[in-house]
Amino acid sequence: MYEVEVKAKLKERKNVVDKLIAMGCSFGEELHQIDHIFIPNEIPFPPPYDTPVLRIRQQDDKHLLTLKISQSNRQDCIEHELEISDGDKMLEIMSLMNYRKVPVVNKRRIKTNYNDMEIVLDVVENLGEFIEVEKIVNESDSQVRKNIQEELLKFLLELGVPEEDHIPGSKYDIMLFEKYGMDK
Repeated sequence: MYEVEVKAKLKERKNVVDKLIAMGCSFGEELHQIDHIFIPNEIPFPPPYDTPVLRIRQQDDKHLLTLKISQSNRQDCIEHELEISDGDKMLEIMSLMNYRKVPVVNKRRIKTNYNDMEIVLDVVENLGEFIEVEKIVNESDSQVRKNIQEELLKFLLELGVPEEDHIPGSKYDIMLFEKYGMDK
């Protein structure tokens, strides 16, 4: 399974929300998510493509473990996710597995769906507001996934998110790196 997504800074949140509502979308309750992200100790941050990146997401009293492996770019990943019963214990296990924690991402998120896309609006602590549009696909052909990304970018433009606010490749990771001043 592949997660194909696009991200952008969100400067006109209300306008985007209004457009999505006009398109028939409705948003669920706001979620508070804390993401603990791990990469192998010997790997620099942002990690190279094909590096297994693990995330432990705490969302209220629920914990999810996610494996992401970037393919043709950072926003084209193999993704597998499962619920875990003890997030704190999993955090301990990660450190014992020779993985190191990179930024902890604390955010408030609202979600909606439009056609076969999931749209999320995030307020990320110390970093700002973002929009993500994604599709989950089984397509192994990287060119097909790249074409899907192009469709998603066009959708951002339709929502009024200007091209200069789009976040290509690993720019989001670099923004985290610069904000939190991590060791490479």
